[in-house]
Amino acid sequence: MPETPAPAAFPASPAPPPPQRTSRVGLTIGISLGVLLLGMLSFILYRFSGDGGLAGVTTTSPAPTTTTSALPSAQVGDCVKLAGVSISVEYEKVSCEGNLHNYTVSKVLGSQSERCGEDRDAYTKYRGHSGRKSVNLCLIPVFVEGQCYDFSLSGLSAEIRTVACGSFQAVQAKVLADTVDKGACGPSPALAIAYPEIKTTYCFTHTYK
Repeated sequence: MPETPAPAAFPASPAPPPPQRTSRVGLTIGISLGVLLLGMLSFILYRFSGDGGLAGVTTTSPAPTTTTSALPSAQVGDCVKLAGVSISVEYEKVSCEGNLHNYTVSKVLGSQSERCGEDRDAYTKYRGHSGRKSVNLCLIPVFVEGQCYDFSLSGLSAEIRTVACGSFQAVQAKVLADTVDKGACGPSPALAIAYPEIKTTYCFTHTYK
């Protein structure tokens, strides 16, 4: 008898596609990369040295804009007390006597796109409102002769932290009045900042041994 032909084999089913990554994995990777980049940036800022005398100290970073109650009538020369963290800043106009203030208004801006000065990292931008009125300000930090500061968290806090001289990352301030010349700080300061608006130069030297 003739053999019955075998039935044709059915084609194999295609392999299922590999499972896609969930958004949770992507979010975790994004956060990890963000933390890594932030750490690298902090390290670069910490190690950078060049024009402006930066060596082992980060510069002051402009605080994010806020919606707190700054006075719409703020004027150049006003003495200001800023407190809180950068995402929630408390603004208070205070007397210029008695070392109550930690910032001075250097410029009232027409818009946020305007520059405060040549060295943008030396200023803090502040935006506040009262009702429908708003104000955009450039602020200069106030430093005291002989006082020691820690700039490591200056991008997170409205106040630059004062510390005991000799502690880790502590730098001591020297105030040069009637001088707008970072070179007057000498050959290798930890940080030098010159403000033409107040005709003052601040020099900082390391105290940690």
